[in-house]
Amino acid sequence: MRFSTIKVAGADALRVLDERRARYPETREYPFLIGDAEDLNHLKEYMEYFDGEAPRDPATILLAASNIDPAAWVEERRAENEGNDYAIDENFVGSWPDEEVEKVMIHLHQDILTGEIHPEVYLGLAIVDEPWQLLAVLGYGDWNLCPPPEVHAAFHRAWFGKYGAEIVGVSNDVVECLVKSPPRDREAAMQLAREQYWYCPDIVEQGCGTISRLAATLLDSPHWYFWWD
Repeated sequence: MRFSTIKVAGADALRVLDERRARYPETREYPFLIGDAEDLNHLKEYMEYFDGEAPRDPATILLAASNIDPAAWVEERRAENEGNDYAIDENFVGSWPDEEVEKVMIHLHQDILTGEIHPEVYLGLAIVDEPWQLLAVLGYGDWNLCPPPEVHAAFHRAWFGKYGAEIVGVSNDVVECLVKSPPRDREAAMQLAREQYWYCPDIVEQGCGTISRLAATLLDSPHWYFWWD
């Protein structure tokens, strides 16, 4: 297994996560929130399946990531999908919402339906040199529309450098981030929202509905949320 775990009370999860994050430069064990026992089992089953199918060394994934330019990757996806359901048109972009939109929060320590905090949750600990390398070390992705791990690493490397975005939660189909320097104006938020749409279409198509609305959630927000069906 590419990570170890610790079990904590759900009510203490975010505090323990912050404490472990503060100790990361010393321990080199990068912490991330997983969720309850069911979430942990799903993540383990997922990783065991893909490790068994096509094991890849994290160093190989990171080498592949170093050759990926996220902007070029987005343009390739746009070109591939031009004229079909994934092509962005003005209606899909939408208009900036008039009302205040709800910002996303870190929620993997909560029940997704009720919002209640789980009695116990698990934190993962992975040895990584930089926070953006986490999904590469986990070998995360490459199913349905979820990108392969080298693409995850390339995007999170870029977002870490530009926005100070760090992954703080990973389940079998959700990734959550803490963002130190989010976009501060609409233009920058729209640019980021377009990137995030191509990286994770479900957050728009099965979530907020338009790229403009996604941008409104990203503006000045310290948290990001990704989900792949």
